[in-house]
Amino acid sequence: MGILESIATVMVELWENRRRLFRLSVYDLKNQHGGTVLGFLWNFLNPAFQVLVYWFVFAIGLRQGGDVDGVSYVVWLTAGIVCWTYTNGAMVGSDMSIIGFADVLKRMRFPIAIVPAKVVVSNFITHIVSMAVVFLVIFITGTPIGTNVWLLPYYIFANTFFVLGYSLLASSITVLFRDFHNISNTVFRFLFFISPVMWMPPEDDQLLCTIMKFNPFAYILNGYRDALFYDWSLADNLETGLIFWAIAIAFFIAGCVLHMRLRNKFIDTL
Repeated sequence: MGILESIATVMVELWENRRRLFRLSVYDLKNQHGGTVLGFLWNFLNPAFQVLVYWFVFAIGLRQGGDVDGVSYVVWLTAGIVCWTYTNGAMVGSDMSIIGFADVLKRMRFPIAIVPAKVVVSNFITHIVSMAVVFLVIFITGTPIGTNVWLLPYYIFANTFFVLGYSLLASSITVLFRDFHNISNTVFRFLFFISPVMWMPPEDDQLLCTIMKFNPFAYILNGYRDALFYDWSLADNLETGLIFWAIAIAFFIAGCVLHMRLRNKFIDTL
């Protein structure tokens, strides 16, 4: 199967099964908090508590607070944590998705492409709820919202597209090479600290600035903040934007192609 045919097959499968995909994603969310008193409210509370912990450690404990380009550190940090939680949760959770769905796949014919995609969608739903934490902190602190806030949906879409491509690629690799799950967990822990989640690289450090330019997470994290707090447009980050989309499209193409080429081996391997 060729590249274009692989991409078309995956996209058609996702579109034709969109209602099933959404139902499975909602079911996963309900299952995550099943038996808890607060239920779906935890999707709001978890990022709020996470932000509170990081703010206390860095702003209070290590005294790394202050403003970041004129924005209060706690507000700046909140946007980064909520963005990273979505990206990291969807990417780490998707690599074992096909293996975790093995019982269903063995018993019936099932559109396998929606299995990793449902992890992305469930995390996307949580992310939309979590964005309320960002706007709540903005409101409480009185931080003015940037004039380019209308770009926020673009960055959320870019984030989701990148994550979807990775989920197709990682879930396919993990079926045949299960150590990939542990390797990816280690890599993402490292990426957390070299991405601008809690800090920004000094502008005079050329090495760090170059790393950030080729770091797709940096483009998304900075993009969320640019849209929420600053007046920078897409043209101001054109070079990093082109690099990001080149990486994102490469992941998506590789994910579709590998998923289709290995699909017939999934059941035997599982």
